[in-house]
Amino acid sequence: MIAKEIEQNLTQSSWIRKMFEEGQRLKGIYGAENVYDFSLGNPIIDPPEKYFEALRNYANNPIQGGHSYIPNQGLVETRQKVAQHLTNRYGDMGVSEKTVIMTSGAAGALNVALKSIINPGDEVVIFTPYFVEYKFYVGNANGEAVYCPLAQDFSFDLELLETKLSSKTKAIIVNNPHNPTGQLLPQEDLIAFNQLLRQKEEELGTSIHVLYDDPYSQLIYDGDVPNPFTAIDKLFYVSSFSKDLGLAGERLGYLAISEQLPHAASYMAAFIFANRTLGFGNAGVTVQRMISQLDTLTQEQREYKMRRDAMVEVLQEAGFDFVFPKGGFFIFPKSLIDDDTEFCKIVAEKFHLLLVPGTGFGRSGHFRLSYSVPLEQIKQSANVFKQVKEYFA
Repeated sequence: MIAKEIEQNLTQSSWIRKMFEEGQRLKGIYGAENVYDFSLGNPIIDPPEKYFEALRNYANNPIQGGHSYIPNQGLVETRQKVAQHLTNRYGDMGVSEKTVIMTSGAAGALNVALKSIINPGDEVVIFTPYFVEYKFYVGNANGEAVYCPLAQDFSFDLELLETKLSSKTKAIIVNNPHNPTGQLLPQEDLIAFNQLLRQKEEELGTSIHVLYDDPYSQLIYDGDVPNPFTAIDKLFYVSSFSKDLGLAGERLGYLAISEQLPHAASYMAAFIFANRTLGFGNAGVTVQRMISQLDTLTQEQREYKMRRDAMVEVLQEAGFDFVFPKGGFFIFPKSLIDDDTEFCKIVAEKFHLLLVPGTGFGRSGHFRLSYSVPLEQIKQSANVFKQVKEYFA
């Protein structure tokens, strides 16, 4: 028999995957061109050409021993490239190759960070709606998830957050830009959030770490790019190359801290140990080498902004109610009936439109859609969304 915890978690399996599988079934029956699948957040943009140039060059000029074991922290040259990327983006925040660890995606980085700081029973605050895997990551570290709803516009509700903090609070996960809503928390909100944490740390005699999950950091279309390093004191910065470089399947992410963070050396030692003993060992060596050879890790994201604008126009013309997305590639509109799960089932069956119920993200009454799809699919879906709106009128 499987473990009871896993058995229980399987009953809460991802709605994203369920709807994706339903999409595959419908495509087999009606043809892919007659199914509008907005369920899966899979990057649609390929890696830059320079990545493929580096890969071809490496294949034609292999390094002897190039596929041997490497340090669990990652290749020095890759960590240097990442540190320089963060410096270019946020200024000199004290991040160097010494304070970057390469991981198996951002998911690996979050698991490494949690494993490094959580004792059994420690609490981790998760804002809702949330990326559903967060609660499982907290469980992996034997922590306890505490859920805190975001405001109606999906910004911080600091008064509510204050009620969720206790002497057991060890960490808070902040996803910005946000999946599933597309909301972007501005710099002033991050600063106010940090001030509350400092106040509660002094009051409770505890230390609260912020795991800043930022895999959509380059997919920001409106407003200034917030700087978490200047806004947040106890910052663990997590990101990946899955979205901005289109390398989701390569599972390359990283965890970075500032050298000025108190106990930075101890944190890094813990991260490296956790990276090894969680079974990741280290991120894939070949993709690390390719990343280190790119001129820049900053990429123009015009294609995603174009899709965002097109998807927003479709939803607005159809009359859906939603918070305007400023980043990432998701939108989180309100469901047309109270039961968002039933709503998504109906639109799948009757309109071959694949959406993910907000219940799967801890926020009922909504649904999530990903506009990381062919632009033509977005345009062709306009009449379908109008028909859905009329059906539930």
